[in-house]
Amino acid sequence: MRLLLSVILSVFLASPAFAGGGGGGGGDSYGGSGGGAANRIITLFNLSGGEEEVEEESSDDPRSFTMPAVVAPLSNEYGRLTGFAYVLLRVRVAPGHDVWSVQEDAHYALDAMVRVAHRINLSVPSGETLDTEVASEVWQAVIRDMHGDDAIEYLEIRDFDVRLFQN
Repeated sequence: MRLLLSVILSVFLASPAFAGGGGGGGGDSYGGSGGGAANRIITLFNLSGGEEEVEEESSDDPRSFTMPAVVAPLSNEYGRLTGFAYVLLRVRVAPGHDVWSVQEDAHYALDAMVRVAHRINLSVPSGETLDTEVASEVWQAVIRDMHGDDAIEYLEIRDFDVRLFQN
């Protein structure tokens, strides 16, 4: 009898948790446990204000992939930190090299790119935005150091979002 009573109580008490979505913070996109953090990073690239969208990844090119977002500090010519740039990169692996090994090591490349971004100033002299040409050259050199000079065909900065500090 106790077993039957405990099963019935378990069913009745557990069903509101399943129906409510598991208590994820009331359903808002930033509450809850863990899901909101990814949404905040993704929305950084969707705040441009215009109707234009970032180009969709070309699914017909199996030799290229998108790196995780690189966070680069921005500083002015006097070395004062002015903000951060969140950068989306697209890497195309050269023919004859293993795409999967380069993609599996992307987290190591990301770490190296963030480290070099803290050592070398990748912003324009005013510190208001990212110098895309310098950043692209520096980050290509980082990946080529990891995988060889001929392993990467190109590295493209797909999009970036700049967050400046308030004065």
